[in-house]
Formats: sequence, structure tokens, C-alpha cells
Amino acid sequence: MSINIAEVLVANGCGASMVVLLFLFRIRTHESRRAGEWLYDSMLVATLIALIAEAVSFLIDGKLFSGCHFLQYLSNTLSTVCTVFVGFFWCLFVDFRIYRNFKRLRRKCLTLGALFGAILLLSLANLWGNGLVFRIMDDNRYVRGPINSVIIAVLFLYFVESIVTVQHSRRHGLSMPFFPVYCFVVPCMVGTIIQGIFYGLATGWLTVAMAFVFVNLQLQNLNSFVDDMSGMFNRKYLNYCLDSIQKSRAHSAYGLMLDANEFKKINDVYGHSTGDRAIFEIGKILSHSAPSNAVVIRISGDEFVILMEESSTQELETLKAAIGENTRRFNETAGAPFHLSLSMGGARFDGQNIKDFFSRMDKEMYAAKKEYYKTHERRKT
Repeated sequence: MSINIAEVLVANGCGASMVVLLFLFRIRTHESRRAGEWLYDSMLVATLIALIAEAVSFLIDGKLFSGCHFLQYLSNTLSTVCTVFVGFFWCLFVDFRIYRNFKRLRRKCLTLGALFGAILLLSLANLWGNGLVFRIMDDNRYVRGPINSVIIAVLFLYFVESIVTVQHSRRHGLSMPFFPVYCFVVPCMVGTIIQGIFYGLATGWLTVAMAFVFVNLQLQNLNSFVDDMSGMFNRKYLNYCLDSIQKSRAHSAYGLMLDANEFKKINDVYGHSTGDRAIFEIGKILSHSAPSNAVVIRISGDEFVILMEESSTQELETLKAAIGENTRRFNETAGAPFHLSLSMGGARFDGQNIKDFFSRMDKEMYAAKKEYYKTHERRKT
């Protein structure tokens, strides 16, 4: 199939314009400053690079000039690597947006990253002309290699994994029942299939850019459940979770309420901007400490709640220990002007009224806080 250069330039130019506008929107609304949003920004960067690289590869296809082979290999390698990169990072982004849990994110990065790493190595090796991924002929024309279909299969596998993650989250009460996964996956898959069948049609990366626009519109609804200061979920999300637990009558849900000790002193001594940083650091500590079956929620001020599904008393105690250890490590290594200390109170939801469940966490947390201040006063004297 012949390449329609005008169509390629229009399609990729429109795609690049969409990505740039998304960047400008995110900068204006400060979305890129939220915890974990670098995943989304990385996908946008990869998409922009791929749009430019693909346009270059189509423009020089069949053209002979000094350095044409190198440029053709480089542009197609960038496009190939970015294809799998976007699929891999989409899985990470979906998981983090649903759970906002750094421990889950690290685990998923390790389990899913092996495929991306293999494709990256194969693509780099292909630069030496082995022709596995693609080959550039003597007339500088691009020809697909024998494992090109494998790369597409890996991309689709990533898409399916993101769908499975969303469906799994919907079956449990600690995640929102909506995420715009199909708004991204379906256009990307359709565009990739069309371009795979009809080489020369620049539909692949254009549909990716369009999908990001759809996702960005849908994410505005989800952003209302995220606390800007800590990067964790907010009180509105807590209300949803508690209501879901009550309706499901989950007997294996546990909760841990936390409150920062002497937080007012941080604001009074170092100012409210430093206090805001303290809230952000607490959110990070809790997210890095929480198990993969938990969500971290900032309910107000310096108070947080961690809800765990399908859990146990042992897991609750392990969580407390992890939070204590990570808080200690922060105080010793972060070099912050303030010192963090957290009082914690846990409870199990055993079918009782949800208000009682919340009240028991609250009561135990304040008992721990009272003990902290009592111990602190003894040390002063």
C-alpha cells in the first residue's frame, strides 16, 4: 500500500497538537504536581516522540540520502519502543489511579516490566540490522520483521491486564466503580489493528492521542476523590468506601486511623507551607507502608485512614509496624526540619454498624495519642 504523505502529516500533526494541548492544560491546572501523575506525563511524552518519529519514518520511506538508513532505523525503533512503553505505563497508571498504593505500583512494575525490558533489548539489537523487529531495505523502505506481531500481542496483553485490574477492583468495596479504561484501550486497539492491516495509514498514534483526550475528560470526575495536598484519596472517597463495606457486609475488612502528633507545632514553628509538606510526606509514608489490598485516605487536617480488604489482625499489626519503621526512617534520613510521629488505632469490621466501626478506630487512635502525650510529658520532667 502506498503512503499518503499528506494524510500522515495531517494525522500525526493533529495527534501532536492534542498531546501538546493536554500538557498545557495539565500545567495550568497543576495536575502534574500530584503524586503519581508522572506516569501519565511519561505516556504523553512517549506519544509525542512516537508521533514525530512515525511522521519522519513515513516521510523518508523509500528516499535515499546521506544517513537515511540510520534515520529510518532510529525513527522506527523509537516508535516501536514507545508503543510498548505506553502499554506498560498505562497498566501502572491504571493501578495507581485506582489504589494510589506505591507498594502495589512497585510490585506491578516488576511483574509487568520484564516484557517491556525484553522488547526494549530486542529493539536495540535490531539497530544492528538483524531484522527481527523490522528491516530497512537497500532502497530505504521499511519492512516488518518476524516478531513484529509479537510486539503488538504484548501491547494488547498490557491493555487486557489494565481491564482485568479495573474489573477486579469493582468486585471489592474499596475502589470506585468507574475508571475510563475502555476510553483508552478500545480506540488504541482499533487504531493499531487498522494500521497493522493497512500499512501507510497513520491511525495508530493518532488514536492514542485521541484516547488520552477522552481519558483526560473522564479523569476530571475521579480527581474530585483525590486530596491535592497528600496525593491520597479524600473524605468523599472514604464515604463511598464505608458505604460499600456496609452494603457488602464484608467481615474481613480492617481499618486503621492515624493522626500526626504535635502537628500544630509544625505549623506554628515552621509555617503552613512546611505543614503542607508534612502532610505530603505522611501520605507517602502511608502509601509505601500499606499492603496491596489497602487504600490510604486523608479524612481531614492531619488525620488519615487506611482501609484493608480481605485482611486479618496480623496484617493490621504488620501495617502498624511498617508505618512505624518508615516514619522512623524518614525522621533519620529525610533531613526535614520537622519530626513526624503518628498515633494509630485499628478495628475490624465484623458486621456491626459502620458508625461503630469508625468510632472504634477513632477511640483507639485517641487512646494512643493520649499515651503519646503522657509519655512525652514524663520525658520532659
